Amino acid sequence: MTNTISVPTTRNRLLKPAIKTILPAWLVAGTLDITYAIIMWGPVLGKITAAQLLQGIASVLIGKDALTGGAGAALLGLAMHYGISLAWTLIYYFIFPWLPFLARNKWISGMLYGIFVWAMMTLAIVPLVTGRAWHFSTVPFIKSIAPMLFLFGPAIALIINKK
Repeated sequence: MTNTISVPTTRNRLLKPAIKTILPAWLVAGTLDITYAIIMWGPVLGKITAAQLLQGIASVLIGKDALTGGAGAALLGLAMHYGISLAWTLIYYFIFPWLPFLARNKWISGMLYGIFVWAMMTLAIVPLVTGRAWHFSTVPFIKSIAPMLFLFGPAIALIINKK
């Protein structure tokens, strides 16, 4: 009797550790980021509600109608937020093995990744999608980069690099 390993068995063996690493990194980082945004823009600054924040995210995809779209638009915004968070988590997960210096200091790695994500989203992706260029202003800059620097990037790095 020959001892062979089937492709599905091998794929499952490789996929399970990846999912066990990616899933918590994605959910923790995405939740920390959106929680920060909801608290900062809601109770702290008193600017908008959680629903308005999420509708604003959805408006990037479906336009200004999202701002009056109710719970459906808010849920779409939440789904978009978590979709983007998953994309950034996957990027880190697949790039990490090729950049060993990222494993040396998990906090610095996470902070650098947070800065990278902030820069890509703020300076490239959002302006390309919305047509609105980013303009520097000290307080908005600090409020927008802080969660990426101290929450989002480090959460991904610490969870993915937990070995």
